[in-house]
Amino acid sequence: MAEERCAIGIDLGGTNLRWAVVDATGERRYQDRIDRPHSLAEIVGAIHQGVRACRERFPNVVGAGIAVPGIVQNGIVTSHNLGWQDVPLAPALADLEVPATLLNDMAAGAVGELDFGRARGCRNVIFVTISTGIGAGIILGGDVYRGANGLAGEVGHMVVDLNGLLCGCGRRGCWEMIASGTAHRRRIREAYTSGTWPNLDHEPTPAEVTERAREGDRAARALVLRTARYLGIGVSNLANLYDPQAVIFTGGFARNTWDIIHDYLLNEVREQAFSQNVRLLLTELGDDAGVMGAAAIALRQ
Repeated sequence: MAEERCAIGIDLGGTNLRWAVVDATGERRYQDRIDRPHSLAEIVGAIHQGVRACRERFPNVVGAGIAVPGIVQNGIVTSHNLGWQDVPLAPALADLEVPATLLNDMAAGAVGELDFGRARGCRNVIFVTISTGIGAGIILGGDVYRGANGLAGEVGHMVVDLNGLLCGCGRRGCWEMIASGTAHRRRIREAYTSGTWPNLDHEPTPAEVTERAREGDRAARALVLRTARYLGIGVSNLANLYDPQAVIFTGGFARNTWDIIHDYLLNEVREQAFSQNVRLLLTELGDDAGVMGAAAIALRQ
């Protein structure tokens, strides 16, 4: 029966290696995590060991999905977070005990929200993380859109200001240079050093600024909404390009400020995007979206 089938979701993060056994209803039957090993050989060994342990508990496992933070092309991974350049991860896992699918962590997160989270019932969804940078997983017609070369989803590097700040990619004015959590922190620092909060004896953290905004601090609220405005520019571009039913947000900035930014962000998108029907939603799965989506991909095979 379909409900008896399970799959293993594996999330290879910058800090942790996580896995979960998930059934077709989205119920997690088992989950665990370890500190991420450093070398490729150690990572491959840990994945083998984890899969073996899961299969011993759940012999009805049909496959595994492996989410990685980076670009995946034909099983070869390039990842800044992992310090990898053209690492042949899929070939190294060719003898895994179950069929395995390798995919980008943002694509995995998008599938997780589609099959088990906030986007259930949708067919066209964009899953956007607002964190150190900005990235996306794109679902078109119910399937992950990877592009011709596996590079789809690098939305943080849409140029929105030709004369803007220099990005780490080498171009100026990328979206993530004005709308990411990093950009938000930069503006907080600039506001503090300019004397915005003269009675404060330290540079406030983003969490402190958010709390001050909730308490009625106009300067703090203006900073939060300025980032939301820049988010609206990029999301409107994505809405015009892909015409999604929903855009799902994750990442520290979105999750910590959602009660403040949602209505403002929605108004920005409604003013700038052709579609008036796109929904802006906060992640339901949170940090578990990647591991859940990796399992969902395996269950789809």
